[in-house]
Amino acid sequence: MLSNSSEIFQLPGDVSNKIAAGEVVERPINVVKELVENAVDASSEKITVEIAEGGLSLIKVQDDGRGIVPDDIEKSIDRFATSKITDINDVYELYSFGFRGEALAAISSVCDFSLVSKRKGYDCLELKSSFGGQPVVKPAAGTEGTVVTVKNLFGNLPARRKFLKSPNAEQREIVKFIRHFMLTNYHLSLRLIVDEKEYLFFPRNDSMIDRAAKVFKEQKLVYLTNKYENLHIEAVISTPEVQKFRRDNIVLSVNGRVIKDNMLTQSVIQAYKRLIPEGKFPLAAIRLNISPGDMDINVHPAKLFVKFLNSGEIFSFVYGSILEKLESLTPGGYDSDNYTNLNETAETKIKSFQNSYNPEEQVSVSDFLTAVDTSVSSDESDNMEEVYGYDFRIAGQLFNTVIICEFDDFFYMIDQHIAHERILYEKYKAESSVDTASVVLSEPLVIDLEEEEREILISNKKILCDFGFDFESFGGGTVKFSKLPSEILNKDVVSEIKNILEETSRLSKKGLKDSSLVVMSCKSAIKAGEKLSRYEMSHLVNKLLKTKNPFTCPHGRPIIVTQSKEELFKNFHR
Repeated sequence: MLSNSSEIFQLPGDVSNKIAAGEVVERPINVVKELVENAVDASSEKITVEIAEGGLSLIKVQDDGRGIVPDDIEKSIDRFATSKITDINDVYELYSFGFRGEALAAISSVCDFSLVSKRKGYDCLELKSSFGGQPVVKPAAGTEGTVVTVKNLFGNLPARRKFLKSPNAEQREIVKFIRHFMLTNYHLSLRLIVDEKEYLFFPRNDSMIDRAAKVFKEQKLVYLTNKYENLHIEAVISTPEVQKFRRDNIVLSVNGRVIKDNMLTQSVIQAYKRLIPEGKFPLAAIRLNISPGDMDINVHPAKLFVKFLNSGEIFSFVYGSILEKLESLTPGGYDSDNYTNLNETAETKIKSFQNSYNPEEQVSVSDFLTAVDTSVSSDESDNMEEVYGYDFRIAGQLFNTVIICEFDDFFYMIDQHIAHERILYEKYKAESSVDTASVVLSEPLVIDLEEEEREILISNKKILCDFGFDFESFGGGTVKFSKLPSEILNKDVVSEIKNILEETSRLSKKGLKDSSLVVMSCKSAIKAGEKLSRYEMSHLVNKLLKTKNPFTCPHGRPIIVTQSKEELFKNFHR
């Protein structure tokens, strides 16, 4: 017999508020983040944050902002009560940090909560509420601004509190957030007090590079700014000598909001490619300003992630801005041999040639090709300038595409792209897997493929996944990509994928084994037109000479063109 009783019912307000708190407030750091951002939205210039026991027993945030008018004090902890928006369209034209009206309601439901606020020209009031209970409002003494005090966080939710980390670990997360937030909001002043002692102090109106030097504790930093249409970037980045083992020193913000974004992180890392060793990372503080209509910040409860309307364009802009700055750095402070290029006058180049060339120190290329595998130890090969300064001379780079090397009475023109293609092909073929930089897409890319394209994709799935792709069939000829190599994000992604599949198919039909490996080696290689430092050229030539076949690329094209001094001089009738 069926029951007529209802199985769906409305949750009581205290329960729904606690569930909402779980979405917005998982840890003490979330409380600090929400309250600091509220202070900034209130036009504060000076903020004081005080915590005790990692924020578990006390979080107090005081600001000098415009305060709350008395009639709005009690509304401030109502759910979905906000001064930031009036309808859904406002969400897409929003410059403030908060807008949902959930933060104070969620926080006040899981702590002993008090709020003291004064707007200029109005009386000061205090609101108190214990774990979501009935709020009490009464007159108070206070200066212009707002003070929010949170005590005994999650005291009514022991099940949630037991999943928190130790007070020291929670404190570290709060300190990390404040440092990162103040990096990109360098116009603000903030004081952090931990267990009644001043822990951090950031004075107002630091320059961004001065603020970064304090936070990163590093002086080898440079400032950059750039603008393109509605995009504006302001950043402080480290010079190539600075090399960290972790990528969490790449700090990102959009319109002042500290965010996490794999794509933007990769845009920074890729700009340093070949300037610092693989597996090492730079320091960077990126402040990106973008029209609110070109992104959606309403995709994560704590607003840690955003969704960009045109992620490829933003990747290219950030990558290009950083790369341009890195390329503009003067050799001052660096080993000049590692940062010279062909943008020198003819007179300077001739003098450099006369001073550096010593025929008695050169060996013939045939002797060198024979001996390279046995004469260079693995330890020595890490220092190319030291090893090869005596074996060949890098004369320079022609058209940012061809490396010119001199051995004894010959000179060699080496195509940098297909040389690197040969190096990568042999490296990838020898390894069981390939570890390349990739980006997990915040929204999967769905494309339609022809039957042959889809078959090529599926049959080469392992190699393509090794190169940073991740995909699955989505019915019919539709394929959904959830991850892509970072190197193709600044291109027409769909065309790039189809080109990879077309080239793989073409080479397969010609009977070329490992066709997908050949194609991906080509895609990953240094491109023609890329300016290389002298060290990079020396490193590339060394790697080429250690391959099994340094003379042709996997496609069969010649890598090296040779001419003798005698043949060259004949052109000058010598």
